[in-house]
Amino acid sequence: MTDLSVAGLVEEAAARAGAWPGEVPFAGTLGLLVESSVRTGKLNATGLEVLHKAAVRHLRNLRYLQAYVDNHPDVVTRPLTAPIVVTGLPRTGTTLLHNLLALDPAHRVLRFWEALRPTPAGAEAASRRAQAERWLEAFRRLVPEFQAIHRATVDGPEECDALLQNSFASQHFDDMFDARDYSAWLATAPLTEEYEHYALQLRALSTSDAPGVTWALKSPSHLGHLDALLAALPDATVVVCHRSPRQAVASYASLIATLRRAYSDSVSPEAVGRQALTRAATAMQRALAVRDGRAVVDVSYDELVRDPPGAVAAVYDRLGRPFDAGDVAGWVTAHPQHAHGPHRYDLAQFGLTGDEVDAAFAPYLERFGELAGG
Repeated sequence: MTDLSVAGLVEEAAARAGAWPGEVPFAGTLGLLVESSVRTGKLNATGLEVLHKAAVRHLRNLRYLQAYVDNHPDVVTRPLTAPIVVTGLPRTGTTLLHNLLALDPAHRVLRFWEALRPTPAGAEAASRRAQAERWLEAFRRLVPEFQAIHRATVDGPEECDALLQNSFASQHFDDMFDARDYSAWLATAPLTEEYEHYALQLRALSTSDAPGVTWALKSPSHLGHLDALLAALPDATVVVCHRSPRQAVASYASLIATLRRAYSDSVSPEAVGRQALTRAATAMQRALAVRDGRAVVDVSYDELVRDPPGAVAAVYDRLGRPFDAGDVAGWVTAHPQHAHGPHRYDLAQFGLTGDEVDAAFAPYLERFGELAGG
């Protein structure tokens, strides 16, 4: 039987990455995640196995980073120069915009293979890339429909939420498992220490980069935690993508349901819909409460999809930087939106109505309704 006790998981991780010299960081959050997932997630055998493997991998990453910092203490004070952080509700074009920003050679992005083990690779880069390819292939076999929702490649830019997974404070877990106590904690937790650890991982990864590198980062999960993000990255500019909440919530619910069907044999579309709406509305409320007075650039999903070069040029204009649209147009042509099949979704299939979504987002729509479009 899979050992999902915190002690057992820590022992298994230590056998690969080395024992902790002291207290295991974020062990309490790991315990909450595991206990909550088992209690309400209705996990099948695959779900239990994936939860176990994920917990051990993230514990190993914690230990690897701790060992790296012990050997390179200067990494703690390495500056992170004015990062650009793309966020917004899930399913609002953040991935498209991030891919386009990644075309700029002045930007440093988190590559998928780096995200699986975010410490400098050195001579191990090739083997880590190969390992990441195997991981990605296994995931595609497990959830083949996910390619139509969110495509990923080994060398492509990856969501930096992957770094938050190493402190077990991640929307990714919230999407994978119906872990209700964990979800309630994550929605309103301050995450101060978790974002400090997130920034430390960025510092470690950039040790071999040229001075002054500009990180271009992306995750919808930041939207509800902008205060913690900007405390850890005080020089960051946040780029917020806007889309009709009706469309965003329906698409987000579809993403959650697609993931959970791989890990549970009992997935309620209505429960998924309610959770997607509550999470998205809560994150937006938190964002609205703290975004004023910050360095924020707003982007319309409709404009981004209709005219990607123009939308990206507008972002660069707000950033006060020059922009060359050539690479953007070429990338968009080479990566059509539905290359892996259409992603179909509707509020009704998740037991939601447009009116209740509008009501949940009333303060947002009053302020950004025109930008969000329909």
